[in-house]
Amino acid sequence: MEKEFWIDSLNKLGKAVGRLDELVNMPGIDTLDYLRDATIQRFEFTSELYWKVLRKILAYEGLSAVTPRDVLKSSYQAGLITGDAIWLKMLDDRNKTSHVYAEEIIIEIFNRIRHDYIPVFISNYKNLAEKYTNSKSTGVTA
Repeated sequence: MEKEFWIDSLNKLGKAVGRLDELVNMPGIDTLDYLRDATIQRFEFTSELYWKVLRKILAYEGLSAVTPRDVLKSSYQAGLITGDAIWLKMLDDRNKTSHVYAEEIIIEIFNRIRHDYIPVFISNYKNLAEKYTNSKSTGVTA
């Protein structure tokens, strides 16, 4: 697979991660339901994009994985991401946001997005961007 085929997706991922980070730092994030809902939706979009970009990078590296769980495990084994347990928890939470409507569960996931997942998204994206674009300027701020 040619690098140019997926490098645009990596750049889009950086923008998605940056926008998610911006959103959770907005004034009122703790009190406004629509900001929480927007955070959940942006998390869903970003996590989907993340595993699909990782799948493309794995293919570029000559590795194969199909399902999101397999992509995350293979990416961890290949050294593309760090913290495999948190990625698998993220995947579980991503699946819950599509099927669970209990307010208390959504709030728990929202808090994990803010405090646990975004730092992982940012640090791993920066590592990928540095490795595959030869750039330290990723467009994502920590």
